[in-house]
Amino acid sequence: MDAIAWIGVMFIIAVIIRAKVPFVGKLLIPASLIAGIVGFIFMNTTGLGSTTADTYSNIAGQLYTFMFINLGITLASKNEVSDKKDSGKKIKSLKDLRSKMSNSPFSGIFGMGSYWALAYAFQALIGFGVLYIIGKHWSMNPTYGLLVPFGFAQGPGQAVIYGTEMEAAGWESAIQVGMIFAAVGFLVAFIFGVPYAREGIKKGIACSKIKLGNDLSRGFYEPEDQETYGRLTTYGGNLDTLTFHLALIGVSWILGLYVGKLWKLIPGYFGSLFSNLLFFNGMLCAYAIRWILGKMGLHKYLDRGTQNRITATCTDIMVAATFMAINFDIVKRWMVPILIVCVIESIVTWITLNYFGPRFGGENDFERVLGEWGTVTGTNATGLALVRIVDPEVETTTAAELGPANIVNVPASYIVMPSILAYAAGTMSFRAMFISLISVIIGYLIFMRVIGVWGKKTFDIRKGEKYKDGKIIK
Repeated sequence: MDAIAWIGVMFIIAVIIRAKVPFVGKLLIPASLIAGIVGFIFMNTTGLGSTTADTYSNIAGQLYTFMFINLGITLASKNEVSDKKDSGKKIKSLKDLRSKMSNSPFSGIFGMGSYWALAYAFQALIGFGVLYIIGKHWSMNPTYGLLVPFGFAQGPGQAVIYGTEMEAAGWESAIQVGMIFAAVGFLVAFIFGVPYAREGIKKGIACSKIKLGNDLSRGFYEPEDQETYGRLTTYGGNLDTLTFHLALIGVSWILGLYVGKLWKLIPGYFGSLFSNLLFFNGMLCAYAIRWILGKMGLHKYLDRGTQNRITATCTDIMVAATFMAINFDIVKRWMVPILIVCVIESIVTWITLNYFGPRFGGENDFERVLGEWGTVTGTNATGLALVRIVDPEVETTTAAELGPANIVNVPASYIVMPSILAYAAGTMSFRAMFISLISVIIGYLIFMRVIGVWGKKTFDIRKGEKYKDGKIIK
């Protein structure tokens, strides 16, 4: 609780900085990032009371699990529901599939989910390769480079979870290395993403015609612009609405623990591995609970606004805790190679996304690239934060697409993550791991081409042009 309180102090400092320092406000740097950086400075200079970096690491990891379970139980948006109602037309050919995909949320779901899988695999290969070349000068084993996708393409929670697995296999300071990758990922998400968002608005590429006003710069809404974000679905004298939603997450969490016990019944390394993935097991249970509530007609007591606020709150605290979890003394000997890896990863990810993203298709193609950038360098919520800069009124389906994109990425997760951890544990050869990761890249590239989310370019931000079937439409 002391650590949570200190994070609160950092947030108050951060919102003051955002509101009072003009250039910080104009850059739209989120308070969670400012709080994390300020907290990191204090943690590694004066210290923060009786708290330690490990405490903040645990907070980031636990909140990631909590957030993922909440995502599993969160109600579908109206856009998602209407899309399901409109999906009755039968698909009889590949041409029908591509036509249906081209201007529907499915092009975003499959496009973003597929590129996410590509990044998950190629970021690991690049991290390993770069450290294989330069790591020996700092006595840093290239295996640490395999932590990059856990920090960049997945976020601090998985950096902690899988870093813990690697430390158990004998890789000293793996959690700290993973947390640094995650922290730098958040930085590059906004360093690249915010100017890109502003450029999209300026060039007229963004779907929503908005202006960046003082409310956005300060980070607070004036009373006349303030809106409600949820509904009261329970009687407060009985149980508060927020308490009810937190309780459902708690049920999913406990059920996830028991699912983990079932995984332990499977002999071998993979049974042991998945038994420890509470975020995954808990999210599966959350999906099941949401389905059961829907069948019983009880989903009317769930409120998506409240659920979204839980996710956003977890993300804010998680981002700040990620920076405050870094113990500079532990990894300072490796900071140079880590930063070199991060720079190369960021450049490659940026270039490849700016090739594939404008080829996902759909009118909200620019918003999808922006959301995907935040996702493959931070978390789903980071991507959502960037999308909201250009689509604050949720006029496009992009925000609703980011969640289901996780499902498209699942097959890659079942290959990339176990392969990396098995190699780190010495139960898989480098050749087998390399083939596994390359197969993910090749498989998803073929999948993208077949279903049409690797098609013709639909916008060029440098020229301020949008295209359809290769012709300028804007």
